[in-house]
This record gives sequence, structure tokens and C-alpha cells, in this order.
Amino acid sequence: MKFKLSYFLIILFLFNCSFDNQTGVWKEHNKKIIDKAKKDEKSNKIFKQNEIFDEEIESQSLSIISQSKQNLNWIQENFKNSNNIDHLYYKNNKNRVFKSKKIGKKHSSKDKINLEPLVFNDDIFFYDLKGNIYRYSPQSRKLLWKFNFYKKKFRNIPIKINYKIILNNLIISDNLGYFYNIDIDTGKLVWAKNQGVPLTSEIKSFSEKIFLLNQDNKFYIFEKTNGKKVLDFETFPVILKKNNKQTLSLDSNNNLFFVTSAGQVFALNHENYKINWLNNIKDTVSSGEFGLFNSSPIIVDDNFVYLSSSKSTICLDSLTGLKKWDLPFGTKIRPIVSGNSIFLISRNGFLLNVDKKNGQIIWSKKLFKTKDINLKKMGDVTSLLLLSEQLFFSTQNGYFFFVDYKNGKIINYAKVAKEFYSKPVTANSKIYIIDKEMRVLIFD
Repeated sequence: MKFKLSYFLIILFLFNCSFDNQTGVWKEHNKKIIDKAKKDEKSNKIFKQNEIFDEEIESQSLSIISQSKQNLNWIQENFKNSNNIDHLYYKNNKNRVFKSKKIGKKHSSKDKINLEPLVFNDDIFFYDLKGNIYRYSPQSRKLLWKFNFYKKKFRNIPIKINYKIILNNLIISDNLGYFYNIDIDTGKLVWAKNQGVPLTSEIKSFSEKIFLLNQDNKFYIFEKTNGKKVLDFETFPVILKKNNKQTLSLDSNNNLFFVTSAGQVFALNHENYKINWLNNIKDTVSSGEFGLFNSSPIIVDDNFVYLSSSKSTICLDSLTGLKKWDLPFGTKIRPIVSGNSIFLISRNGFLLNVDKKNGQIIWSKKLFKTKDINLKKMGDVTSLLLLSEQLFFSTQNGYFFFVDYKNGKIINYAKVAKEFYSKPVTANSKIYIIDKEMRVLIFD
């Protein structure tokens, strides 16, 4: 059944109304409730709204992180459904052990880095802006298959893809509105659908369901086996539709959280289709031109939700949606939550360790501030991982950095490529990344 809800009906689901067509017609007397939800600004702010944190602070307390875990595969963007990558094991030899030949067409340095390669059964999956999708085997040093879904009429349009491996299938959505499935063994198309509007969120799934958002902030649930639409509903529209990638995450209790490009955080139960809460976090500080809201991937850890916008980072109670703390430091790079800390880094190399319970700064470091280590030379920071008791990040100009998580001091760094096309991922105790020459690089 297809469900369509108007802009104003959304708020009423805060009272645990399900997505059905038996609820009748809602009347105007709910306007006060709607206005209150739209203007809700409840929070325990650590700093004033007009302050932006930019100070260096020496370590104030002990940082405790979880034990590292070894993962064999990386099958979706942001590693897993909760988007929290936590602490992964890495061999830490810091040696390049593999470099492939060029695969596909070289990309311009103007192309923004959004791709995370997928690693499954020792093979690596990735794509280019022409819509070519590759499965490459480092062990056999050869391309196993290449697939392109798009006709020649799309050859001048950059194809922006989101993908996830589910069992033996590579599920793909794109900025043209297509949603399709490739058999990962054969590289052949299994099924394809077209929603008519660009699909702009990462892909999440649970059991037999796949979850997505389109550029108009419409939420979808699809059947995993055939791509059939189970449900859709409209949320809050925005005027500007450029680069508005939304983010979703799931917890272990059948709850799904997503952030719209209009600045609303939704929490819903994907089993009974009831909205748990809706929080409007958009304000003049965190929103861009025409009201477009940009953020880091939304992370669920224990009973809390963490999210960073362009100007601030917030912690929400996952059960109620209420703000626990608000820190005036923003980044679009995925945070790391581990132990008692949340690690944040900006594109210009400002690194923070924050107490995840109260939002207080444990330490902060400006890493790009010397003649040898500066933003122009290194390029923007593009990623952040916690690997074998070290913070690890990459930069656009081909650098790897390893940093002490206890105090933010640089352990070592090296230029390993001219430029990067992808972000790094970790599997089999190794780091995988793709450079601008479209070569697969592996480090142990």
C-alpha cells in the first residue's frame, strides 16, 4: 500500500499514529502543536549559539576506547547500519602491499570524494562517475566484471551512486532515480526500478526491507527480493536540491533514524511504521542557502544519536529525541564514537576528542599549522577512522595521517598517492583506497 502524507500531517504522528489511511482528516486546531514542533529549540547548550569553538585544549582527562575488532568485509557505506565504525584492527605496518593498474577513466581533481569502496570476500567493488561499476580481485590482479546500467543519453551526466552488498546482491540507487540489483558473482542485472526523482541517501536494510530517501526528502521502504515499493511518505521539502545527500541509521530495536535536507531528524519503528519522535534541528547557524541542511552521517550508539552539521554537533536521546548536549563545532566528516569519547575532525584538520556523555572537550588540536603540515599542501581531510589505538585520516592530496587518540599528537604521516578518488576503508586488517588514477591501493 502506498501512503502519502502532507507536510502538516507529519507532526501528528508524534502521538504514535501509524502510517495508515484510517486516521481520517486532521483539522486546523492542531496548528499550535505543529508550530511548536517546527520551532522546538530545547537543548542543554554548552556554548552560546553565536560562538564557534576553535581553541586548542591540552588533554584534560583519560580517554578510554573500546577494544579493536577485526572485520573481514566492508559491505556498505559507513560500514554498518548504525554508521558507527568504532575501533577496528589494522596490522599497522604502514606499508603499501598492492597497487593495481589503472581501472576505468581518470577523474578530475574537481570531483568531490564521496565514494567508499566495498570489500567482500577479498574483492573490491567501486564505481566511477560514468556509472561503471567494477568488481576487482587483488589476489588474481584482474577485473572480474564491469557493469554499466546507463544508456548513451546519460553519458554527459555525472552518475552519483549509493550501494550496499546484501547477501549475493549489489543493491544500487542513483541521482537519476534508478534503483537496481546486480548479482555480485556474474555482474548481471537482476531487477531495476525507477522512482523518477534522484535517490540521494545511503542505502540501509534490515531483514527483507530496504530503506531510502529521495532528494525531495520522501522516505521509501522497498522489498529486498524484487525492489517492490512497500511504503513511501513525504516529509519536509526544500527549495534547493543540490548535493543534499541525506543520512539514515538503524539501532538494534527496530528503530530507524534519518535526517532530511530540511533539517528534521525522524525516529520511526520500521516494524509497526509508527513515528517515535520528530525533532527540528535546523537553525540559522546550521543551515545553508535556501534552507538546505547538510550533515555528517547520523550515528546511533547505545541510546544516543550523534550528528554534526556545518556549524554544530549534537547528541540526542534516541528514545525521546531530546537534546542532551550541543557543541558549536561542525563537520561533514563521519564522527567516531568509542568508549567514553566521540572524535571529530574538520576538513581543515581541526581534531577534537569530546566526552560523549556531556559534550565537554577532552582535548583539541589544530593539526595543519606548520610550514610542512598545512592545508594547501595536504588538501582537505576526507575521512576519519580509529585503527589499532590510532586515529587515522586521509587528505585529498594523497596523505595518510596517524594520530595519538590520547592527546591528538601526530604519530607519523606520509604521502601515498598524488590524489585520492575514494575514502579509505578497512578490511582483513588492511586499508583499501582508490587514487585519482583509478588504481586500487592496499596497505597493511
